[in-house]
Amino acid sequence: MTFIIGDYVKKSFLLVFLIIMVIGLVMTGIFLIDLADDETSEGKLYRFLISVDSKTYMVTVRSNYSSAPEVSYFGLDKSVSVDFIGDPENAFCNITIPADLIWGELSVIDKYYKMSDTYYTQSNNSTHNSLYFAFNQIALTKHFEIKGTEGVSAFPT
Repeated sequence: MTFIIGDYVKKSFLLVFLIIMVIGLVMTGIFLIDLADDETSEGKLYRFLISVDSKTYMVTVRSNYSSAPEVSYFGLDKSVSVDFIGDPENAFCNITIPADLIWGELSVIDKYYKMSDTYYTQSNNSTHNSLYFAFNQIALTKHFEIKGTEGVSAFPT
């Protein structure tokens, strides 16, 4: 009789353990699928190292555009340029620039025209400036500049 009760307890324990494992695997699968969806809607993150004099700065761009952007720094203009090249599409750009690379009053230049500050969102955490804006690319190349009133004026290397 003790043998039968012991087998029953072992089988019950095994069954509960297997049910918990299956629930855990299902929840992990749901989490990973949700994580992949969030990454697509939030865009891809690109990192660019910009060396000026003997210092290196990291500029990041998050965008849902289909191809990777190109980023450059122009010390004389105190600006960081972002270029998107490819087919027309609706997209967004969230660029984060170290506050010790360009600072002061920042503005976004769309090709040659200063963008109204109602078309972009700017935030600062004391070490970095972030600017977010949406765009509809109607040309083969879309060119933006983030320009500061102050910045490192040496030439990039």
